[in-house]
Amino acid sequence: MHLHTLGSATLLLAISSFAFAAAPTPSPQLATCLKPLGSKVITSKSSAYAQQRYAFDLRYTFQPEVIVMAQSETDVQTAVKCAKQANIPVAPRSGGHSFEGYSIGGQDGALVLDLTGLNGVKVKGSKAKVGAGVRLGKLYLELFNQGGWTINAGTCPSVGIGGHALGGGFGLLSRKYGLLIDRIVEMEMVNADGELLTISATQNPDLFYALRGAGGGSYGVVTSFTILPVKPAPKVTSFSYEWNLSDYAKVLKAYVNFQPTASRDVGVEMNVASSGLELYGIFQGPKGTQSAAMASFLKAAPKPRSSDVRESRQIDAQLRFAFVEGGNNDKDINALALQPPYHPGDSRYTKGKSLVYPSVLKSSTIALLGKWAAKTPKGSTANYIIVDLWGGAVSDTSASDTSFIHRDAHTVFEFVAEWDESSSPKPGKPDCKDCLKWMNDMYSEFLADYRANYSTSVRGYQNYIDLAMPNWMDAYYGQAVPRLKQIKASVDPANVFRFPQSIPLK
Repeated sequence: MHLHTLGSATLLLAISSFAFAAAPTPSPQLATCLKPLGSKVITSKSSAYAQQRYAFDLRYTFQPEVIVMAQSETDVQTAVKCAKQANIPVAPRSGGHSFEGYSIGGQDGALVLDLTGLNGVKVKGSKAKVGAGVRLGKLYLELFNQGGWTINAGTCPSVGIGGHALGGGFGLLSRKYGLLIDRIVEMEMVNADGELLTISATQNPDLFYALRGAGGGSYGVVTSFTILPVKPAPKVTSFSYEWNLSDYAKVLKAYVNFQPTASRDVGVEMNVASSGLELYGIFQGPKGTQSAAMASFLKAAPKPRSSDVRESRQIDAQLRFAFVEGGNNDKDINALALQPPYHPGDSRYTKGKSLVYPSVLKSSTIALLGKWAAKTPKGSTANYIIVDLWGGAVSDTSASDTSFIHRDAHTVFEFVAEWDESSSPKPGKPDCKDCLKWMNDMYSEFLADYRANYSTSVRGYQNYIDLAMPNWMDAYYGQAVPRLKQIKASVDPANVFRFPQSIPLK
């Protein structure tokens, strides 16, 4: 999904004058406990509260009891201890892009632990230690600058690595290198008692299992990741092809039939919208080889109305699909640092859902893609369905090795509605009712088709978390649920880390 953030100065101007109901105030006990953190503690009496209480999606206006702008692991430890003592839930915030506002608690009265101050990136040998508050754009830039490395993560530069990685972390290199969790070899995590733990295959192995797939705020606050970065091909090829929506049936049939035989060097997504279909991706190799790798698909599909195929370095390909506005030209890789004047533009109002398909799409499913993409809700600035091709290295790891269960996924759908796009966004505006109706009516039809043609056990991707997901615990975690509950009860019996879709104690 193309989720982005506006510049902080613009956002502050937009929301500083926005009126909101009285926010909770910390109890004297909590205020005293947090006092050593000084100005890092933001309450409703602080001038910064109006800006920091919001995450990416301005639909969500939850009011934290307190926000801690952590600058170190010690800050995180202090904040967690104080929250446990005061019996208020802890909400870690890396990039703030949770689809349901869980990075600001998903409810009023949480202690939001903002991790953006923990944003170091250090490559040493064949490993990279990465702070949990770094955003993907800066991470790609730092890895490139420290030896030409990259990682197998998503495209959106403003997304924080924390939630992205702990929910799996799919991207355009996943068919070649697996999910991001598959290249994480160690983590540091503050537990419910405020202890800083090392998590790996040999140290706290139960948490190493749980965090890689179900770690988004349920077990503790991850403060750093040690990742095995990858060296991309010297020359890669980024590409896009476009078709009219009227060609959807033939294009999508060719696309899903391409998955089983496609080279692992091919990473692709298909965007299906009223404006047409766009296939875009990155091939790990030069332009001449890319044409051969895509030949079977392009032969089966109708001729595209347009195409754009470019040979470049991997970092340039990543910049192309980061949709970063500003700068002198699209080769200015420093735009990935997301420093002013660079700021991605999309709407700050959005609703998303997902479905994980285990096999080649049936004709009935393809027909639904064409039907619902053709509809444009009144008030929408964008509505679309992204169809990701999975397979390849994603399936190399056993579903029992991590808590990520979707190893056999053939395709994953992300359903998106956006509205109220603005350069000066204001929080808490009324929802676009027609956008949500489009989403809900469409999703109901896809669910019925899914149950009839694939499985009665519906599956969804937890990084596109949805409060209305049917039987959400099974949909996201399936056979891993019993073990995840046992680990939760063992490491957080007081349920300090809780939100509407956190792993429960029992």
